[in-house]
Amino acid sequence: MENHVAFRRTAASGASTRLLALVLASLLLTAQSAISKSAVLPIKRRDGGLYSRDLLQNATIPLHGAVRDYGYFYANLQLGTPPKNFQVIVDTGSTITYVPCSQCGDQCGSHHADAAFDLQVSSSAEEIFCGDPRCQCGNPTCSCGPQSQCQYIRNYAEHSSSAGGLVQDNLQLLDGGFPVVFGCETRETGEIFSQEADGIMGLGNSPVSVVNQLASAGTIEDVFSICFGGVEGNGALMLGDVPPATFNVSLHYTPLLATSAHPHYYVARLEGVAVDGSILPVDQGLYDIGHGTVLDSGTTFTYLPSQAYEQLRTHVSSYALAHGLHTVPGPDPQFQDNCFGGAPPVDQTAQLQEVFPSLELRFEGTAVSIPPINYLFMHTREANAYCLGVFDYGNSGTLIGGITFRDTLVQYDRRNNRVGFGPAPCQLIGTGELVLDPCDPSLLEEARAMLPACEATTSPIPVVPLVEPQPQPGGVRPGQEDEVLESEVSDDDSPGAAAGAASATAAVFSTK
Repeated sequence: MENHVAFRRTAASGASTRLLALVLASLLLTAQSAISKSAVLPIKRRDGGLYSRDLLQNATIPLHGAVRDYGYFYANLQLGTPPKNFQVIVDTGSTITYVPCSQCGDQCGSHHADAAFDLQVSSSAEEIFCGDPRCQCGNPTCSCGPQSQCQYIRNYAEHSSSAGGLVQDNLQLLDGGFPVVFGCETRETGEIFSQEADGIMGLGNSPVSVVNQLASAGTIEDVFSICFGGVEGNGALMLGDVPPATFNVSLHYTPLLATSAHPHYYVARLEGVAVDGSILPVDQGLYDIGHGTVLDSGTTFTYLPSQAYEQLRTHVSSYALAHGLHTVPGPDPQFQDNCFGGAPPVDQTAQLQEVFPSLELRFEGTAVSIPPINYLFMHTREANAYCLGVFDYGNSGTLIGGITFRDTLVQYDRRNNRVGFGPAPCQLIGTGELVLDPCDPSLLEEARAMLPACEATTSPIPVVPLVEPQPQPGGVRPGQEDEVLESEVSDDDSPGAAAGAASATAAVFSTK
C-alpha cells in the first residue's frame, strides 16, 4: 500500500528492502477482436495448436520473481514508441506507476535492470503540466514544478522515496499502444534507490492506477486477476474479464467493501481464522479495526491484529511441537521469528501438512483453506526448518499478503464489487504451457463448453501439475509502507508480495 511498507530480507545480505509487488509483463500473441475485452493466453490443443477464442487481446501477461529470490514479483512493462522494457514491481495496494527518467542521473539507483525512460526518444511521449486534467496523483496530491510540470512524490515509512513528473506514453499490449499516465522519476532514495527492479506499477482502485486508466478508456473490462506461482515463483496477470474456466479454475467470491478512509484498498470482511479446524477465540470485529482486512499483493507476508496473532502463533507452535518438530532460532537475530526444525526437506513441501496445521480464512460468503507452505517461509540458515510467515500488526488492521495466495487465482471483479479465489496452476498459466483436454473428466462444465467436442478415441490428458524444485531458503518481511502526509503517512499504496505452492498444496476453497 502507499500507506504501508514492506521489508525484504535476502538470504545473502539480510538487508531490508521495500516490497511492493506483483505483476505485469507483456507477451505478445495473435488475437482477434470481439465479445470480451480481456487479455489472456490462448489454450493449447493436444496437437500443439491453439484454440481460437474471440477476445480483444489474446495475450497473457506473465509474472517473474519469487519470495525466496527477490521478495517480490515483477513484470516487464513495455512503454513508449518504440517500446522500451521496464521491470516493475506491481502492487494491488499501490496506485501510481513510476519508472526512472533519463534526467534522474545519479539521483536514481545504478542497480536497476533497464536504462531510464527518455522522453526525447519516444515519439509518443507527452509531458504533463499543471492544469491538465491528467495531472492526478492520488494521495498525496500532485504539486506544481518550476516549469509548471505536474509532479508527484511518494515517501515511505522505511525512509525511501520516489519523486518526479507525470508523463503520458503508450503501454504496448497486443493490439498496439494504449496511452497511460505514469511517473518519470527524477529522484529516488533508500530501498527504492537500491532495488534491482526499475519501478512500481500500482493496481489499486484509483483514477491514477493503470488498470483504472485502461478500464476508463474501454480498453479492458473493469476486472483483473493475479495468479502467483508456487515456491519457485512466476505467475500471471490477466487484464480484463478473463473467464476463470479458461484455465479450468472455479472461483468463490466475497464482497469488496467500500471504505471512505481507505478508498484505494481492496478490503474484504474476514469473519474468522481457524487453525486445524478450530476458530481462534477472538471477536470478529477485531479484523475490522484500522483499515480492515486488506488484500494486498504488494505485501509478502500476512499480518494480524495482536490478539489474533498471539492465538495463531500459540496454536501453530503447539501443533508443530506435538508432531515432532523443535524450536530453532530465526535466521536473523534482529527479528524474533517463530521457527521450527526437523521439518520435511525443502523438496517435499507437500509433506508439511503432516507436521503443521492447516489454516482457514473465513470470509463473508466463502472460506479459504491455506496449506502450511502458504503461511511459512523457509529458514535461510538451517536445513529442514521453517518459520511462521504471519506477523503481529498491532491495531493497524489485517493484511493478507501474497504468501497466502500462492498457486491461487485471485480475481478483482470491480464491476460487481467482489473478489474471487480459486486454486490454479499459476506458473503454467504464466508460461502458456497449460493444456486442457476436452475428454478430461475433471474439466469444469464451463471449461468444457469453451473447448471443441471430445473425441472419444483419444485418451484424456489432465492439466499438468506444477512440480516444485528444491528452493533456496529465503524470507521476506513486510512492515508498513506509507506515504508521508504531515506527521502521518498517506493513503495510496501497499505492502510487498510473495509466491509459491505446488498444485498438491494449493489452497482449497469452499462456499459457506
